[in-house]
Order: sequence, then structure tokens, then C-alpha cells
Amino acid sequence: MKICMYNVTSCYVTGGLETYYWEMGRALARRGHDVTLVAGARGAAWHDEVRLVQFPFRVEQEWPNFGHRFQRLMERLSFARYTLDHLTSAAYDAVVICKPFDFPVMWWARRRGMKAAILFHTGGTDFFFGDRWFVGAVDHLIGVSRYTARQQEVRYGRGVSIVHNGVDTACFRPMARDLKRRAGWGFPADARILVSVGRLVGWKGLRIIISVLPRLAPDVCYLVVGVGPEGAVLRAQAESLGVAGRVHFTGRIEHGDLAGVISEADLYVQPSIGEEAFGISVAEAMACGLPVLASRSGGLPEVVAEGKTGWLAPPGDELAWTNCLNDALCDSPRLRRMGDAGRKRVGEHFTWATTSAQLEQIMESGRSCAAS
Repeated sequence: MKICMYNVTSCYVTGGLETYYWEMGRALARRGHDVTLVAGARGAAWHDEVRLVQFPFRVEQEWPNFGHRFQRLMERLSFARYTLDHLTSAAYDAVVICKPFDFPVMWWARRRGMKAAILFHTGGTDFFFGDRWFVGAVDHLIGVSRYTARQQEVRYGRGVSIVHNGVDTACFRPMARDLKRRAGWGFPADARILVSVGRLVGWKGLRIIISVLPRLAPDVCYLVVGVGPEGAVLRAQAESLGVAGRVHFTGRIEHGDLAGVISEADLYVQPSIGEEAFGISVAEAMACGLPVLASRSGGLPEVVAEGKTGWLAPPGDELAWTNCLNDALCDSPRLRRMGDAGRKRVGEHFTWATTSAQLEQIMESGRSCAAS
């Protein structure tokens, strides 16, 4: 099949959505499909197994601030201005989108003669006024978790399939620790390390971990991997609480280098106070053999098997997080058992090979009668 993975941010933003596009695209290519990623003309390819085609667009921050959804819709409409001809002439068999903001261009491409099946595989609720009108152009609604599938069903009144996100378990695997790396972060060789990976934005809740750090043993350190607008706030918070020496911000780490960094830690923490549709970073940490403490919200309970591969705590409840962390870190053998169980769980349920096969099956069913 000739498949288009369509997403403006795939080359210039680093996050779970962008990981999905590159990794799902690569997995489909490895299944023998001709895969093209259509992305905005900023940044470069992550790998060469997927053909990259880039078009101009105007980034969301350049639009008037009438709210994030308005800015993101306008960003994608500016992208659509340049991609429409490509979509209607490339003779794709299937197009995969992940944001409702891309419904209008799919609707218009359909009216311009595009025959491809359109798959909306989403993990979010970026709904906007008018999205219900355009959703008729979409053939298949797919959620990355049962949680997100229910949200779509309520919004659009249609049946929704479930295809989870995945992990490359050949890349994300337990790796030997490196004392030089720890020293470079300013952590003692015997430090017990918590780690989080993702964009540094407020709803990720990383400030919860920094807030409770003074209540944990002094050998417990926190490794923050990623970049984003919340970085300066988190650094100032660590400084004000007197734990700056126990928190290290790595900045951006290349996706292929993450496993080595994650493997230095004893426990992965995902303290999100906003909705996590699935949590690719959580699954990647589990593949590296780490137990997980995550918020009991969104799709995270579908990834973390509570009591087997980790724990779930109430979002934003600092006392609960303090107690969970103290309990978890006092039993190293249990952490190792849970880490082993987590890697097994990912291998059984959350690999790109498995999820791409599920997505392929939906693609092969062609266009549905829901399309208009």
C-alpha cells in the first residue's frame, strides 16, 4: 500500500506525537508498504526508512493568541494550503492523521478527488468548533487507548477502534549503567535516580516531583529529560527548595540515545496533571526495565499494571506521591521485579510491530460508508 503519514510538527517538535509518526511509519515500511511522511518544512528526518516530503507553514506562535486551539488550527490550515495539491495527486491508498485540526484539508482533498482511506488515529481532545462537520470525511476513527476511544465516541457518535501506541524494544532495552554519565550530571555513584522524559510543559506535572524531593532521602535525585517552556520555572523551583544539586536537566536527548539515559534510573515517574492519552515515554521506560509511578488518569492505567509493573497515584496529590515514592524506593528487589515485568508487558502488548499490524488491518478494509 502507498501510505501517507500526515503531520506538520513531525520534524521540528520532539514529543510523543512525533515519535508516533516516525516509528509507526517505519514499522509500516518494514511491513513492505511505501510510506511517505508529509511534514512542515522545519527540522530534519529522524531516519531514512520513511520518505520525507516537507511543505511551508506558519507556526502557531505567529498567529494571534485567541487561544491555543485557534493557533494550532491556523498553523495546520497554513500547512494545508501547500499540501492539498500533493494529497490529491499522489494517489495514496491511506492517509493517517492524528489531530482534528487536519479534518478540513482531508475534507477538501476528498472533494478534490482523493480516493485514499483516511484514518484518524488520535490520543487527544483537540476538538474545535466545526470539527463535527468535517469528520464525515474520515473513514476510520481510532483511539490509542480505551480512554481516548470513549472520548471520540462521545464527540462524534461513531464506533471507534483501538490501536495502542508502541515501543521499539530493540532500541529501548535495559542497558549497563555508566558512572561517568552520573558524574557528569553531578549525581553520586550510588544515587537513587528518578527520571521523567517529555516536553517541559505545565500539564506534565514535573513540579510535583521537585516539590516532594525535599521529603525524600538525600540520596534520591531527579533526572529531567526534555525541553520546553516550563524548564526555567522548574529550575527556579528546584533552586528555591534547595534541591538544585539533586535535579539535573539534560535538555534534548536524541531518541536513539534515550535508552542509555533511562537505564541509569531506578524509577520512572509520570506525574501528569493533564490528560495522558497513552504515555509512549512510560512504555519506553518499561521496555528499559524500569518500574513506573504514574498518575491515575487518562490512558496511563492501561499501560501501567498497578502492583505488577508499577504504581498509580492521584494527579497532583503531593502527599500521596511522597508516600508512594518513599515506599517504592525502600525495596530495591521489588523495583527490579516490577521492571522485569514491565519489559515483558511491553513486549507482549505495546510494540510497533504489533500495533502497525493492527493499523494495517484497518487500512486494508478500505474506505468506510461513513466517509462523505
